[in-house]
Amino acid sequence: MTRSSTLPQAEILRESTAGRPPAAAGSAKQDAILEAAAEIFLEQGFGSASMDEIARRAGVSKATVYSHFESKPALFGAIVQHRCQRTMSSMLAELSDRPVAETLTGLGRQFLDVLMMPGSLPLYRVVLAEAPRFPELGRIFYEAGPDRCAAALAQYLTGLDERGVLAVSDPRWSAEQFLGAVLGQIHIRMLLGVVAEPPSPEERGRYIAAAVSAFLDGHRRPA
Repeated sequence: MTRSSTLPQAEILRESTAGRPPAAAGSAKQDAILEAAAEIFLEQGFGSASMDEIARRAGVSKATVYSHFESKPALFGAIVQHRCQRTMSSMLAELSDRPVAETLTGLGRQFLDVLMMPGSLPLYRVVLAEAPRFPELGRIFYEAGPDRCAAALAQYLTGLDERGVLAVSDPRWSAEQFLGAVLGQIHIRMLLGVVAEPPSPEERGRYIAAAVSAFLDGHRRPA
């Protein structure tokens, strides 16, 4: 079995498991393992955390931990998946049949809101810190979050191009450009601690409006 992982605030897990139906016995044990792992990964880091300590804190045997998660990377991946399933569902719900500007504005707002949620930045910092030693963690995080979001937006843009609404020659590239424009330097300033507080809803709105305007101008079909 492979042994390795890292995570931020246990709050990440609590947010992701909140609102789920009452758990059966097996699911309750799994949730206890996830919560214990979230706490320990935050305290000790991926490499230093042990499955023995995770089992002890979760109140289960190590065999039970491995019956749910075959390795520490798998355990970390499950925490990330729980988090992303909750946040991505609301984000991707914005990709609808509404007017394009309205749809992109809604997506941009959800995108920034997710990144500014309590726990998001600590998770990001942990992945960045551990990815050089444990590249699998970076892949898990990227595929569950950023890649999934860009892929869904690219699919939406493909439909707009096929219907003649916009001119989108490279949907994936355009999707990444839009998300990058929405993000600007907000995220890097927060990650580096240059600013302590996230931008206000009004400030976020200005970023999003500018990104949507520039995107639509750059993808209009020739008259």
